[in-house]
Amino acid sequence: MGHHRQTRDFLRHMYFLGESIGKGRTPFTTPSFAHGYAYNHSTFYNLPPTPGNFRYGRRESEDYEKLMAKEFWDYPVEQPFKIANRKGILTHPAWLIAHSSNFHTDPIKRGRWIREKLLAGRVPDVPITVDAQVPEDPHKTLRELVESVTQKAECWKCHQHMNPLGFAFEAYDDFGRYRLEEPLEHEGHILAKPTKKNGSNTYKTKRISSIGHLDGTGEPELDGEVSDALDMIDRLARSERVRQSIIRHAFRFFMGRNEMISDSQTLIDADHAYQKGGGSFKAVVVSLLTSDSFIYRKSIQE
Repeated sequence: MGHHRQTRDFLRHMYFLGESIGKGRTPFTTPSFAHGYAYNHSTFYNLPPTPGNFRYGRRESEDYEKLMAKEFWDYPVEQPFKIANRKGILTHPAWLIAHSSNFHTDPIKRGRWIREKLLAGRVPDVPITVDAQVPEDPHKTLRELVESVTQKAECWKCHQHMNPLGFAFEAYDDFGRYRLEEPLEHEGHILAKPTKKNGSNTYKTKRISSIGHLDGTGEPELDGEVSDALDMIDRLARSERVRQSIIRHAFRFFMGRNEMISDSQTLIDADHAYQKGGGSFKAVVVSLLTSDSFIYRKSIQE
């Protein structure tokens, strides 16, 4: 058994090298396996697979033949590079997964993060008297279910600050994968059973809506209806409030405290450094770490 595994791993490595470096491609992942799973980052971005990625670490004949027939992705060396349907941290799978539930997207959580972290707003916590549960209906998308339960006046006074922002990201599922259709996972909507072990059912789908609404930028020309997440991101990127909010959060991280009036010049200098550097976050960090607020931070706190 040990000899067989060594031979199999050797063949995997040779296959990986042959399909990547051997063909002049830049490897994106390695054929390493942990607990039986292969690294397979590229498909999270809806990109072609990378050499050496065999699902669950098994070379099943069907998967192997399909994989061999595909064109593998040549990872761009120059950073940053453009990927379809992706634009910055808000479309990164790590952020999208972190702001999802165990089984569904979470437009409320995504919208609240944007409101509080980027737009410098505040959303009150859920009152202890409220049972914040999304109803079940096998015929509706998650967006439709959330809308049905949060449109009540007592709910909307808070949800109006989150839902319209989060709904723009419904084109990204709970794993951060781009999609246009949402599967209606219910027994009555099964179209096909899995054809192999550990497979999943194929369900009837319903088209999702990514229309959202942006407000709170402080700039009327930026506020308004957005068609999708990329439209919202473009507007957020042009917002002075968003830029200053990010710099303020950077200040809090490096200083280990909230800003005070005496820190105003430090924040102004960091903002100027960001703009002068053409949007360089590195310039912000250098400005903060060479400021009086940082150099004399101990005496200020004392």
